[in-house]
Amino acid sequence: MREKADNEILLVRYLLGDLSEEQRLEVEGKFLGDDQYFERILALENELFYDYALGKLSPGAREQFEKRFLAAGPNRIRAMIISALAGKISEDAPVKPVETVPQFLWKSFQLSFSGQGSGQGSGQGSGQGMAMRISLVALAVVLLVAIGLAIGIISLKNEFNQFRTQQAVQEDRLQRQAQEERASADELNLRLKREMDENAKLKQGLSRMKAQSSSQLQRLASEISLVLVPSFARDQATGMKRLYLPPVVRMVKLNLSIKGETEYKSYQVKLLTVDGAERWSQGRLMPKNTGSGQAIVLNLPSRLLEEGDYELRIMGYSPDGTLEETGDYYYFSISRRITK
Repeated sequence: MREKADNEILLVRYLLGDLSEEQRLEVEGKFLGDDQYFERILALENELFYDYALGKLSPGAREQFEKRFLAAGPNRIRAMIISALAGKISEDAPVKPVETVPQFLWKSFQLSFSGQGSGQGSGQGSGQGMAMRISLVALAVVLLVAIGLAIGIISLKNEFNQFRTQQAVQEDRLQRQAQEERASADELNLRLKREMDENAKLKQGLSRMKAQSSSQLQRLASEISLVLVPSFARDQATGMKRLYLPPVVRMVKLNLSIKGETEYKSYQVKLLTVDGAERWSQGRLMPKNTGSGQAIVLNLPSRLLEEGDYELRIMGYSPDGTLEETGDYYYFSISRRITK
C-alpha cells in the first residue's frame, strides 16, 4: 500500500515537473511500455485539475500547477470547465473559479445550469424541469470528463512527442559520437599497425646486419694473410717467413710482390714442396696494383698446406701464349700449432 502511495506521489511530482532528468526519463520509459501506467498518469492529471479547482493544492504545488498547465490555452479552458463543474455539483461549498479564467465565462457557464427559466409553473412542470436539469448536469459531467481526458491525452501525447524528439536527437548525437570514436580507434589501429610493420622491418634489418657481421667476423677469423717478396733461390731467401696456421683458419691469402715493372699481362703460379712435388697451380692470374706496387694475390685453402717449407714458382705468359720463366721464386714455411 505504501509503495503504491509513494508511486502516486512520484507521478504527481512528474506531472508538476518536480523530478530530476534521470527520474523523468525513468517514468517516461515506464508509461511508454505500460498502458495501465499511462492511464494512471492520465487519472492523476485529472485529479490534479480537480484539486486545483477545489483549492486542495498547497501554495507551492498550486504555483507549479499553474506554470505547468495554465500556460497553454487548451489547459486553461480545461481548468475553467472543471472549476465550473466542481462548483455546480458541490453541495457543501461552491468553489470559486480559478483566477486565470475570465469571470464572464464563469458566470455564463453558471447561468446555463441555473434553475432560472421561463418562470414558475405547475408541480408537474417543476418536476419535469428538475429532471431535465439533472439530465443536463449528468450529460455535462460526461462531456467534461471526456473533454478532460481528451485534453490530457493530447497534452501527454505532445510531451511524448517532445520526448521522442529529444530522444532522437540524443540518439543521433550518441551515434555520431560512436562513429567518431570508431574512426579514431581505426586510425589508432592503422597507426599501430604501421609502427609494428616498421618495427618488424627494423628487426629484420638488424638481424641481417648481425648475420652479415657475424659472417664477416667468421670470414676474417678464418682467413690469414702473408706478404712475400721474390728471391732467386731458397738459400738466398733471407728471413724466410714462417706462417702459423691455427685450426680455425680456412684460407691463406698470399700477396706476391713483383719487383719493377711487370713484363707479362698474366702469370702462372705453382706451389711446390721442398722435394719439388707440386701441390697446387693456377694460371692466367692478373697482377693487381697495391700501395707499394704490383702484386699477384693467391687464395689457398689451408688444408693444402701441411707443416714444412714451400716454394712458389712464377712463370709469365708471352704474347703468343707460351710460358716463360721469370726467375722469381717465393719461399715460406708453414707451422701448425693448436692453441689451448
